[in-house]
Amino acid sequence: MQHDELLIGTMLEGKARWVAVRTTDTVEEARRRHGMSPVATAALGRLMTGTLILASSLKGDESITLRLLGDGPLQGVVAVGNAQGEVRGYVQEPLVDLPLKDSGKLDVGSAVGLGELAVSRSLQNGEVYTGMVPMVSGEIAEDLVHYLLTSEQIPSAMLLGVLVEKDYHVAGAAGLLIQPLPGATEGDIQAIESLLGQLGVGISELVAQSQSIEEMLDQLMGQLPYHVLERRMVEFSCNCSKERLSDTLISIGKKEIANLITDGKAEMVCHFCNEHYQFTLDELEELWGRCGME
Repeated sequence: MQHDELLIGTMLEGKARWVAVRTTDTVEEARRRHGMSPVATAALGRLMTGTLILASSLKGDESITLRLLGDGPLQGVVAVGNAQGEVRGYVQEPLVDLPLKDSGKLDVGSAVGLGELAVSRSLQNGEVYTGMVPMVSGEIAEDLVHYLLTSEQIPSAMLLGVLVEKDYHVAGAAGLLIQPLPGATEGDIQAIESLLGQLGVGISELVAQSQSIEEMLDQLMGQLPYHVLERRMVEFSCNCSKERLSDTLISIGKKEIANLITDGKAEMVCHFCNEHYQFTLDELEELWGRCGME
C-alpha cells in the first residue's frame, strides 16, 4: 500500500537539487476534517504540499507558515509544516464552490484571488522571520516560485497538483521542486525547463496513476538521471490540545470566562484540524480561578 512521503535528491550530475512529495492521504485527511469543497481542497492541498517542500530544508523543531492573503472567495488559506513531515492547515471559507475552467480544471486562481503571500519561519531560537510578496496568479506554485526568487534569490521550478474526484475524494496530490545549484549551466536550466514542459498530464494525475512515488519520479524525470539522498514520511498532524486551548481561554480574561460560566459550558474548535473541545461548568470555573492567579 502506498503512503505519503517526501524524497530529497540531486540530478544533472549534482548540478540541481529536487524535492518530491506525495500528499494524497494528507490532503484527503484535511478535506475530511474541514468538509471542504473541491476547489477549497485543491487550494489547501497545493499550499500544504508546497509548505512541506519548503519545510524540508528546516532544522530540528523549526517550522514554516504559509499564508495566502488573497481577495478571492476563499478569503485566505493557511498551512504550517515542519522538517519532520508534519503539516496542517485550513481555508477561511471551506465551502466555496466555483465553475470549472474551460479546461475542465478547478479554478484555484479565482478562488484564491490576488493579494499577498506571507511566509513565516519559526527558528530554533524562538525568532520568527516573515517575508511577504505579491501573488502573481493565485495558482500557488507560481506564487511560491516568485517568493523564492524575489525573497531568497533562488531560481526554482515547481509543480503542485491535487486531483479531486466527483465524490470530493482526493485521488492524487503531489509536488515537485527543482532548483539549479551553483555550477549549473544555461543548458542544465534549459533541460529542467524542457523536462517540465513536456509533461502530458498533471502531477496529480501522475501520482494517482503511479504505484509508488518512485514510479511518479521516473515519469517526471524522463530520461534525466536522478539520485535519492533522503526520504521522510509525511502526514497531517496538529499540535492542538485541550490544555493549549485552556490557555487561550485564560488569555481572554475573567469577564469573558464568567459569561461562558453563565452559559454553563463552552466549546472551542481548532482552526487547523477542526477538532472540537468541550469545557464543562466545573472546568470553566477552574479556568476562571486560574485567571485570577495570573
